[in-house]
Amino acid sequence: MEDLYQQVTRFVTNNQLLEQLNARLNEFNPFKVLRVSQHEIRHSNMLGWLLNPQENHQLGDLFLKKMLAEVLYGEIQVQNHQLQITDIMLGTLYDAEVLREWRNIDLLIFSKANSLVILIENKVYAGLADHQLSKYITTVKQRYPNVKNVVPIYLTINGDEAPHREYYSFSHRSILDILNSIIYLHKEHMNNQVADFIRFYIQTLEALTMQDEKLVQLCREIYKHHKEAIEAIIEYGTISTSSLNQAFELLENELNCISHNEDSKFFLSDKERWFLPKELQLQIPSLSRKWKSPKALSYFFAAEEKRLLLILELGPISDIQKRSEILSNILENNKKQFFSRKSNSSSYTRIRSKSIEIDDWSDTEHVSGQMKILLEQKFQYAEVNEELKSLLINNNF
Repeated sequence: MEDLYQQVTRFVTNNQLLEQLNARLNEFNPFKVLRVSQHEIRHSNMLGWLLNPQENHQLGDLFLKKMLAEVLYGEIQVQNHQLQITDIMLGTLYDAEVLREWRNIDLLIFSKANSLVILIENKVYAGLADHQLSKYITTVKQRYPNVKNVVPIYLTINGDEAPHREYYSFSHRSILDILNSIIYLHKEHMNNQVADFIRFYIQTLEALTMQDEKLVQLCREIYKHHKEAIEAIIEYGTISTSSLNQAFELLENELNCISHNEDSKFFLSDKERWFLPKELQLQIPSLSRKWKSPKALSYFFAAEEKRLLLILELGPISDIQKRSEILSNILENNKKQFFSRKSNSSSYTRIRSKSIEIDDWSDTEHVSGQMKILLEQKFQYAEVNEELKSLLINNNF
């Protein structure tokens, strides 16, 4: 115990890495001061500004076009438009009007020239009221009866599957990718103040979606050098680890998977737990780029305020052609229709996701029971793995 005491003391005394982490977490960011990351309404205000071609960001309709094009890559059961991605990218949306909180809809975009209405339900942490999405669709169709194209979007941190068959699923992670692309390609032509403002918002999205690579790397370095001290602080300084991880570990043997416990490259936090079935390891290529998994295809559980999600994603394979082939073969050849493009970006594609309600996150047994139902009944984990393994073997991935 004395040795452990010395390790903890050494960890907090003149620890340069810890000081760097503290400095990183306390960097000035106006969005942090305004607590934007904690409030949907403020995220919606920022998105409303970016989506409006008439605003002073001087990007015109660039962000709106890029976001709409990415949204249309997704799949829905009922489509209320005849738009093609090429129509969006080659056309113009400069006449678009953006409304905030119109009839309680977070964001509504209307383009008369394109006979187009886009409605966005933006959910960061809050839950969804019953029939909320249906009500918004009905309201829009009543207000714009002659509009030919209606695109409803369900926007969440991880691109959760929309609980309505007419809504596209989209994620803040995809918005982060779009903004990074815009800054990279157009920074030379942007006003410096606008570029800095967008960079601050990018940092906020990185923290929200846990995509801040510098912060992740710094945390990994600290953990590598002070593993025992950190584990002692967690053991003696907190009541318990998250119920998500406790519930996962109760079912880990049944899952027969590899996760953070065996390979630290699989991401772990109070909100997400990444893993891969051992039976699929050899069939799935490893990644050279950083992701939340060392493998190109992985599962993860994601905890929200009142829901638990199980998601299967294809990650950022550097060989774009190979990635496209893998994705096409999975989507086109799955006989049981387990897989479809739920959400998409340049770095990841969600191909299956299911969710279940959680009444009490403090009750680990309840969370574990709901997790088991989600796995077996809603997601059909064993059957999906069997189908996935067959597809991977037959296509020599």
